[in-house]
Amino acid sequence: MGKCLPASLAVALFLWAASCAPASAGPVGDRGVSFEAAGDGPTCLDVGAGIFNWRNNLEKRSLAGRIELRIGRKIAFVGPAVGLVANNDGFRYGYAGVYSDIAYGKFVLTPVVATGIYRRGNSIDLGGALEFRESLEIAYRFTDTWRAGVSVAHISNANIYRNNPGQQDVLITSAINW
Repeated sequence: MGKCLPASLAVALFLWAASCAPASAGPVGDRGVSFEAAGDGPTCLDVGAGIFNWRNNLEKRSLAGRIELRIGRKIAFVGPAVGLVANNDGFRYGYAGVYSDIAYGKFVLTPVVATGIYRRGNSIDLGGALEFRESLEIAYRFTDTWRAGVSVAHISNANIYRNNPGQQDVLITSAINW
């Protein structure tokens, strides 16, 4: 799973480029297509439930949950995020990283890049305690304070350990802003 590092670099480069844009840059686009990299906004509590390790064989899959706090105060368009992923096999992964919200009408695309520490439990061996996580969530804003969507994520050690199987999870998510 050596694709973790290039994916992390691509997302980090995107977030860096978005943060270099002027703070007054609002929506961008033409011909009625309007994307907006959101600056400061409300703090968001995002929870999700779904399948852990969904791309591997059935005996290594499990149910998973995630809770993530995204701080609304940002530098340009990039803000801090902290979270916890857990599954029913004892896997626990606590992480901290950065995120950005890219809005298109009522849809919000949220990439997150993070670094964290995991505890294996009876779950898949990811090679070592230090792991990296990239996720991408697409959500629909029902109101100014609530949105729901789908998140896909990859956790891997970017080949810093000999064993690097990586894992992917898919979650149904719900977020509340305040």
